[in-house]
Amino acid sequence: MLIFKLKYKMKAIKSIYITLFATLCLFMTSCNDLTDTNINPNAPENVSSNYVLTYVLTNTGKIVYTLGRDGSKIGATMQYMQAGTNEGAAIINQYAWVQEGWLSVSGATAFDVLRNNKIIYDNGVRDNNRFFQAISLTMKSLVFGLMADLYGDIPYSDALQASSGEYFPKYDAQADVYKGILTDLKTASDLLGSLEAKDAISATSDVLYKGDGAKWKKLANSLRLRYCLRLADKKAEMSALGINLETEFTQASAGAFASTADNAVMSFIGTTGDNSNPGGLLNSANPNYLLKPGKPFVDKLVTLKDPRLERWIAPVLRKWDSKVTAVTTKTVVNSYGESYSVAYVPSTATSADTSLYVGLPIGMSITSAIAYNKGNDAATYPNERNPYISYIHDRYRKNTDPYVTMDLMTYDEVEFILSEAALLGGFGASDPETHYKNAIRASMTKAGVFTSTTFNFDNYYAQPAVAYTGATNKQERIMEQKWISSWFGVQSWFDWRRTGFPALKTGAVAQFGAALPIRYMYPVANADPKYQVNYKAAVDKLVPTNYVPSGQSKDHHYSRVWLIQGLSKPY
Repeated sequence: MLIFKLKYKMKAIKSIYITLFATLCLFMTSCNDLTDTNINPNAPENVSSNYVLTYVLTNTGKIVYTLGRDGSKIGATMQYMQAGTNEGAAIINQYAWVQEGWLSVSGATAFDVLRNNKIIYDNGVRDNNRFFQAISLTMKSLVFGLMADLYGDIPYSDALQASSGEYFPKYDAQADVYKGILTDLKTASDLLGSLEAKDAISATSDVLYKGDGAKWKKLANSLRLRYCLRLADKKAEMSALGINLETEFTQASAGAFASTADNAVMSFIGTTGDNSNPGGLLNSANPNYLLKPGKPFVDKLVTLKDPRLERWIAPVLRKWDSKVTAVTTKTVVNSYGESYSVAYVPSTATSADTSLYVGLPIGMSITSAIAYNKGNDAATYPNERNPYISYIHDRYRKNTDPYVTMDLMTYDEVEFILSEAALLGGFGASDPETHYKNAIRASMTKAGVFTSTTFNFDNYYAQPAVAYTGATNKQERIMEQKWISSWFGVQSWFDWRRTGFPALKTGAVAQFGAALPIRYMYPVANADPKYQVNYKAAVDKLVPTNYVPSGQSKDHHYSRVWLIQGLSKPY
């Protein structure tokens, strides 16, 4: 797998940071309410787009990365993980979500990224640089698209317009945001197809693709595929807005990702806290024992004998075993040559999970979670260090690791999209099984599975629970493997919301009933009357499900956004 690492030299890093601090510090601050979404960044017309580009790419990558990992709401909803066994974990494990600010990471919000990204576009127009214009349109579409996916209606057409006196932008309809995204991505693709020598950009500043316009064009087209399929149930509505999804999809598929070498991913450098994995030692001195892999996900990988399990999850430290008569320490070596010391503990309890890999069940009560799988072991272990439950693989504790990356979009996602589109029909795609198989292979390539000398892909694929032809519900089969491949990502939540697959269930304790959340709530409302008008207009268009308690605001994580209104999915 070709990963576009952030390997620019430290001298360049210092130059970028000094320049950014001197010219941009006044407008890279966090915005906790909507009045900040249009703050004028002191009109920095003369700042180089090459400097700003690095900021936009790396902070977008970190926002996307943290949204799905390290105790995230989405990671728990999709049952990749559970956020520990203490009372504080209930917010995530039991879906007791609360309002937060707009998407952010390390003090940079999505709107900070978008404001800086607008500088790139404006400079590109001024300098007649088509490459910068196209990159900016692509990143604008990616970030605004993510926000629309999460919240529903969002500030869009009037956002970032403080220089024109627009401090309280309206919330555009979700459908209009998607129209703008698809329009901008097509424009970006067209611009990238007509680059000239004068449009060249700094390969050092482009920490994603090193100034490779062909790869940027593939990313723009791949994002078009993502949003065309996301809107599959809204074809008529988008047609009324002038967007023909089948035409868009057909055009984009001809120029989308063609291999894992096209993956839009960035690796952490790992030399400072700012450029390291948030879970690494430079950012977190103590191991995150709170984070536990979710039982449904672990069990699925174990059942399928999926080699990605050993890349992502660690074996238990103490394993129940009926074949030993005394505690016996053994060295366990996985298929990648990694060694673990595991204590095999005698047990006759039928309720004990004797697997080498054990996930924490979803939404347990606190008392049940603390004692899970301890069986007849009366020992007291330090907080969150139950040795009978697996931890996330130790690579997520490193500052940098080749298999821990910031993924904006990947080739396996494109192949899954093509597979589902071919199955559904109406998108001009064909041969769903070939795309499905390509997608699984691409995911395993990205995870480094083929470095194992014991893995045989054809044998894996031939399993009745994996093979496309063996599925009664082929869409469910596609989405289940896409869910696995999306490990710790956010796209699986949007896919589940649209399709209802995989058929995930809540645990014993769920704050609002036996259903998973379907949207993010807006940030805490600004008290300014001008803000309130726009906020209330957006909230009024949400449709509460039966899981929104009577008397509560429709701005709830169990309310339907336009994208899934009028549909029977996910419930």
